[in-house]
Amino acid sequence: MRRGSRHSARRRSKGSSHPHYAAAAEEFRVPASASMPKRVFTLCHYCGYTPTGSIPQSGVCPKCHYSSWERYALPEPLIPAHMK
Repeated sequence: MRRGSRHSARRRSKGSSHPHYAAAAEEFRVPASASMPKRVFTLCHYCGYTPTGSIPQSGVCPKCHYSSWERYALPEPLIPAHMK
């Protein structure tokens, strides 16, 4: 292995971050009071079944009989017109 190769370069530790990026993250944070109203969509992780209301009482998908659900929250302006 040659001296000065890319493998011998010093790496920054994962815990350290650049101060500029930390300040930018604080600047763009939206307070909860100013956030948009959201609509929550639920679907089965395995088969993609979407219940008409909330998750069934038993917690099991009526289509594939698994109990793994995913939830997505979308702001109202991003919801397509046919889903409103």
